[in-house]
Amino acid sequence: MCKLNEILLKENYFEKSFLIDAHLISQNQSFSLCSLIDSDSIVYMIIHSNLVDKVCEKLKIQPISLAKEKLIRDYDEKIFKKIIIHKILLNLIIESHKKLTVSMLIADINHHEVILSKL
Repeated sequence: MCKLNEILLKENYFEKSFLIDAHLISQNQSFSLCSLIDSDSIVYMIIHSNLVDKVCEKLKIQPISLAKEKLIRDYDEKIFKKIIIHKILLNLIIESHKKLTVSMLIADINHHEVILSKL
């Protein structure tokens, strides 16, 4: 379990979001990390731009340019908006739930490594 999640759950910090261990998988390689699941506001799955090089190297994948830019708000719905121009494709496992060919947009998402939408 994500260490921060244990602390925040005890304090009843989360109402519509929580942290969970996730495994990104491609070509029989795995990359584990702590992910925020935002069950209310996020539409896309997003990976932090600072983590992409490490994930791509480990999983032997490459970022893909989007056909059209996407404009998104921060996960906490602040006014600040971000333009997204790349994504990565991989498989995702959370506990026993598998999701194949997940598209993750690449952006600077402040405090989290990955933000997942409802699964």
